[in-house]
Amino acid sequence: MTKKIVYVQGSWDLFHVGHVNLLQRARKIAKKLIVGVNIDKSIKGHKGYYPVINFRDRVKILKACKYVDKVVKSDLTFNIIQLRRLKVEVIVLGSDWKGKYVIGQIKAEEEGIKVVYFSYTKRISSTKIREKIK
Repeated sequence: MTKKIVYVQGSWDLFHVGHVNLLQRARKIAKKLIVGVNIDKSIKGHKGYYPVINFRDRVKILKACKYVDKVVKSDLTFNIIQLRRLKVEVIVLGSDWKGKYVIGQIKAEEEGIKVVYFSYTKRISSTKIREKIK
């Protein structure tokens, strides 16, 4: 496979090995890996709670990751204008999103942006970490 401009977005709260696995796999198909970080307000609306780590710090963590070329702000949707501007060719999602559609996903696919799913790291998640801490 020819390497592409790849986009992956998420909350990235309580950054853990599952996040690293996803970014590492996405990097293997990317000539450039762009990561969208969901804003706190969107996470609260989707999950019912604010992230433990605030947006600014999550951005800083991702910028420090060796697999990531660029970090951008996102809001739990695929912003087609932003994806066009970034020249995204592939969107990577965790397999836990298979069968669910992110707002803007159909439009992105109609514009020729391929969506691929990578397997979810089953033994860990931010939710599991949160529960363990409680």
